[in-house]
Amino acid sequence: MINDKIKKRVLELSEQERAELAHLLIDSLHSEKESGSEKDWSEELKRRIDKYERGESSTNSWKNVNKTARSLLDR
Repeated sequence: MINDKIKKRVLELSEQERAELAHLLIDSLHSEKESGSEKDWSEELKRRIDKYERGESSTNSWKNVNKTARSLLDR
């Protein structure tokens, strides 16, 4: 449980300072495993871009993706 004194001090911070603190705290919750996940996603993204640039995959317009998604949700 957070100490009341700490809560009071935090709430006295400016909005900008509280936002910075919130980001710091949220970032501190990410484990090393999650950081590895970010690396894995970056590698996957690079792999997909390379595949697209070699002409081995294609894309869909947002209009078509949105239409397909909506039709799936309406089922």
